[in-house]
Amino acid sequence: MKKANKIIIAAATIVLVVSALFFVLRLKSTQSVLVENFSLLDTVYLSVEDPDLGNMTIELNVDFPVNHADENVLSNLKSSIISKLFGDDFTDCPEDSLLKAYAAFLGKEYIDNNADFAKRITEGSLLSFDNAIILDASALYDDQHIFSYEISWFFDFGGAHPNSAHFFYNFDLEDGSIITEDEIFIEGYQAELTAIIKSKLLSDLNVDEDTDHMTTLEEFNYWPEDIKPNGNFYIHKEAITYVFNPYEIAPYYMGETEVILPYQLIAHLMKSGNPLEYLVVGKGDK
Repeated sequence: MKKANKIIIAAATIVLVVSALFFVLRLKSTQSVLVENFSLLDTVYLSVEDPDLGNMTIELNVDFPVNHADENVLSNLKSSIISKLFGDDFTDCPEDSLLKAYAAFLGKEYIDNNADFAKRITEGSLLSFDNAIILDASALYDDQHIFSYEISWFFDFGGAHPNSAHFFYNFDLEDGSIITEDEIFIEGYQAELTAIIKSKLLSDLNVDEDTDHMTTLEEFNYWPEDIKPNGNFYIHKEAITYVFNPYEIAPYYMGETEVILPYQLIAHLMKSGNPLEYLVVGKGDK
């Protein structure tokens, strides 16, 4: 009986080990860059003696790449992402103290720019020195070949309205470099890709059945002359999505605009051997 129990336990152990190994391999095959989240929430006052003069809220929530099979690729990812987030002065800062160091930098800048003037305003002034900066950065798409990353900023400096912006970076996991439009598309792609973006945007805007059909982007209050490939895009399995921030191609109240370009729309413009080719195979126009 004891022998039978030992056999059962051994068999169960083997099953668990195999299951765990399968899970690890499955995870590794779908996610090649491991990220860790770091966050910080802080409030900086213009004057410790008089907190009512104003303050700035700093909220930072960032995914950092912390593991990849190739250490050189990981190093390149880290350097690029830190530089895009905080600037080149922070690339040598240890990861576990990055947010604290950057928050200290923002706090000092806020005080240096506002403290002296704030002390001279009267009680009845409508000026506000309550500011806010919110940073969110996260991984969007990750497989064995490409790692897409989003950086989202929100700024409120007491003006007429707050501002926000989203920036996207797509990394080639062969070497950790940022994938550019020139690496994806054939020479002279700009004019035709611009036309495709405009056509797709107009088509998407006309999908809403509650509005009258429009024939031009101007009728939707867009600025067509400013709509063109802007390098701000993210890659996913079925498409490239271009993102235009507020004020970039339309008035502020229009907000952010996303234009999704399925690969079948743009496959004919893509270079042979480009970093996205494995995603595009079989999806071109037929």
